Amino acid sequence: MNSGYAAALAAGALMVLSGCGGSGTAAEPKATGAALLGEKLTSMVSTVDKMGIVEWHGQLLTKSPDKGGRRIFNLDARFSPSTGYSEISMDTILDGNAQQVDYLVVNDRTYFNSEAWGPVANDCWADITGDDEYGWALPRELDPAWALTQGRAVSADGDDVTVSLGFKDVLAGLPRGLFTEVPALPYDTEAPAVIEPHGHLIEVGVDVAGMWSKLPKDQKATLDKRVGYWAMTMKESPDGKSVKPPMHVFDPKVTPPSQCKR
Repeated sequence: MNSGYAAALAAGALMVLSGCGGSGTAAEPKATGAALLGEKLTSMVSTVDKMGIVEWHGQLLTKSPDKGGRRIFNLDARFSPSTGYSEISMDTILDGNAQQVDYLVVNDRTYFNSEAWGPVANDCWADITGDDEYGWALPRELDPAWALTQGRAVSADGDDVTVSLGFKDVLAGLPRGLFTEVPALPYDTEAPAVIEPHGHLIEVGVDVAGMWSKLPKDQKATLDKRVGYWAMTMKESPDGKSVKPPMHVFDPKVTPPSQCKR
């Protein structure tokens, strides 16, 4: 995460939008507005940068919660900026099937634990690195601050900042199995998002469906209509417990989960 980079994006974007024409004292208020917008976004990035372990919650909805969006997917996670390690729990009723699994990502290896294995296998992990079927719920970008660092600031309402996010950044921050095939899109396709600070907690809302607004109807028809809105919160983990490598790694095809610690 880079606070200076985020500030440059925020200030530069607003200067392009509002700095046309005029010079001297007449243009000065616009420059000040851009600087203030940049400061708001930079302040939120700095808040996340100072977190030891980032605890984040992601929720996939059919549409904005303000419009009665239905929840179809939950991710609860802890991310260590210093090591890049992640603990992620997935809870979903996608396709009507209830699932609850845990992931652990350490040193570019991905591990999997299923609730179906029972409590005796709580500390046991199967290495699923490179397995798209088991790892479909994992985002490609595991640092939850992507919406802050990659956003192009557009406007502010009080402390809240509205940004535009490139479609590639949005897709990288969502579970990778949701969009295995994406239609050809203009390079400048973006999703609107709102970033709201609430004291120690930062809230992000991304209008995923808004990315497809300019697509022809036949292309829209190929996309999953359930994926409408991504809501995410970030805060510092209250217990500060580090994210650790797996304790027991086993192959469930060879060893029953009940014997995984032997």
